[in-house]
Amino acid sequence: MNFRDQRLTCTVCTKAFIFTVTEQRQLDESGQEVLPPDQCSKCRTRDPETGRWTGRIKWFSGEKGYGFIVKPDGDELFFHRSQVVDELMAPIEEGTSVTFDQVSTERGAEANQVKISQG
Repeated sequence: MNFRDQRLTCTVCTKAFIFTVTEQRQLDESGQEVLPPDQCSKCRTRDPETGRWTGRIKWFSGEKGYGFIVKPDGDELFFHRSQVVDELMAPIEEGTSVTFDQVSTERGAEANQVKISQG
């Protein structure tokens, strides 16, 4: 199959992005159909149903009450325990999947309204 870089426009953020030969080969080698994505890699890290960001707990200090979430693209965000919205207040453990909103603060981007994935 002939692969080539394709310049596309994200349907969510409207920014231009490249659907690379490497991505196309990975899809092909895994047996998936090689179709250009309609979203850039950054927007693909959002839950398609809710539009919320997805990630995993990288580190959390129960003593200090804060930690960091890492998104699939490698970006890390600070979060505080007070931003966790979970009825059962599930334990916050390294590697746990979460969804969250991202907000800009004077200190930079932070995770807000963090929801711990159950199961």
